[in-house]
Amino acid sequence: MKAISALAIVAAHIAAFATAQSSSVSTTYNTDISSYNFDDSTFNYCQANYPSSTSYVPVANATLEFVQTVVRHGDRTPVIVSPRQDLTWSCDKYSENIYLKSDTASGVSSSALVNQKIEIPAWNGKYGYSNQLWKGSCNVGELTDIGKAQHESLGAQLRSIYVDKLNFLPYWLNKTSQVYVRTTHYHRTKTSAESLLGGIWPFRGITADMAIPMYTYPAEIETMDVNSDACPATDKVWMDIISSDSYQTFFKGQSALMSKLAGILDVSGPTWTMVWDGYADTLFTRKCHSKGFPCSANGSVCVTAADEDQVKRNANYDWAYKYRDHPLAKTYTRLHVGSFIGTLRDQMQDFVAGKTGALKLAVYSGHDTTIGPILGSLKAGNRQMLWPPYASNLIFELWKKKDGSRVVRVLFNGEVLQLQEGNQWCDLSACPLDTFTAYLGNYIPSDITAECSAA
Repeated sequence: MKAISALAIVAAHIAAFATAQSSSVSTTYNTDISSYNFDDSTFNYCQANYPSSTSYVPVANATLEFVQTVVRHGDRTPVIVSPRQDLTWSCDKYSENIYLKSDTASGVSSSALVNQKIEIPAWNGKYGYSNQLWKGSCNVGELTDIGKAQHESLGAQLRSIYVDKLNFLPYWLNKTSQVYVRTTHYHRTKTSAESLLGGIWPFRGITADMAIPMYTYPAEIETMDVNSDACPATDKVWMDIISSDSYQTFFKGQSALMSKLAGILDVSGPTWTMVWDGYADTLFTRKCHSKGFPCSANGSVCVTAADEDQVKRNANYDWAYKYRDHPLAKTYTRLHVGSFIGTLRDQMQDFVAGKTGALKLAVYSGHDTTIGPILGSLKAGNRQMLWPPYASNLIFELWKKKDGSRVVRVLFNGEVLQLQEGNQWCDLSACPLDTFTAYLGNYIPSDITAECSAA
C-alpha cells in the first residue's frame, strides 16, 4: 500500500469532502461514477488464484525458454495501526533461524545461530508502549503464517507446471545461477520469496553452499515500489490525480461512509480523510482472519458487512483510476515502477542476446503497488484490474516457436491476462516479442532523473 508522505499538502484542498455530511450526500454508499462497472462479485482480497497444472496449456508449437514471476507478498498484519487495538496476531508457527557466514577461505560461521522472534510484552501501565499495538507475536506489516503457507502453495503449483509437467526447471536446483531472486527491503517480501522457493524446491538443504542468492536494493534506490524520496514528482502527480474533478465527484459521494468509519475507529488525519487505504487495510485484514469488524468505543455503532463491501468497491475504483484510467495514469506509472518495467524488458532482451548465462527463472517479490501499476500499464481488463490480492502472481513466459520467432505469454493469477476493451494492443496468450517490448517502452523512462524533476 502507498505510504502517506506529502498528503498534508493537499489536505486543505479536499478535507471538506472527506468529512462533510449533508442531506445531499447519498447514504446508500453506491458510487455514482458511471464508468465503474467492474464485476467484483468473486473478488477475494485474502487469496489470489494460483496457476494450475491441470488447466495449464503450453503455447502450441513452441519451446519455453525463460520465465519471470512478479508476486505480491502473502497475507500480512495491518500496516496502518488504528487506535484501540484489541486483537491478537500470531506469526510464530514458522521459525526464522539466522547466522552470519564469512566468505573467507575457511568458510566457517562467523556468528552464533539465532532464532529471530518478535516480542510484544504485556502492558503494565508503568512503562513501554505496548498498549498502542496488538497482542501476539507479529510486527506491523509482517507476513503471517497464512502468508507463508500461501507462497509455499504457490511455489508448489509452479513446481507442478515448470518442473513436473514441462521439465523446464530442474527437479533439484544444483546450479543457483539458474534462478535470480529479488525482493524489496520489507521483511514480508523476503519471507514470501523464501516460502515460494521452498515450494518450488522443497528438498533443498540448509547448508551455506545450497543458499540461493536473494537480492535487495537499498530503500533509497528501490524501483519495485513507489519511491517518493528519490522521485518527489510521484507524489505531485498522485495528488493531481486525487484532486481532479472526476475523482472528487467520486470521493464526495462516499464521504458519509468515510465519516462513519472515522467515527467508529476514532481516527483523523490524511491517512483517514484523503484516501481509502487506511480503512481497506483495517477491514480487509480483519476479514481475512475472521476477526470481526470493529465497533465504536461505547459499542453503539459497528462496521457492517455492507460497509466493508463498499470500502472494497471504493478501493477497487481508486486502484483502477489512478493506475489505468486517469489521463495522468501513464505518467504516474512511469514514475512509480517504470524503471522496474525497464528491468523486466531488459532482462528478457538480454536472455535473447545470450547475456544471462544459465538463467531460466527470475522471481521478483514485491507488493500490490508493484503489480497494480504493471497491470495498469498493460491495460488489464476490468476483472483483472481489481486490487491485487495476497500472493498475486504475474508471470511473463518467453517462448520460441518452431519458425524461430519468439512470443510472450502473460498470466495473472492463473489466467491469460485479458486487456481492457478498446485497449487490446496485443493477444497476451502469444504476443510477438518485438511488439511486447516495444509497448513496454512507452512506460519506461529514458531519463528517470529528468522525468522526476519535470513532472
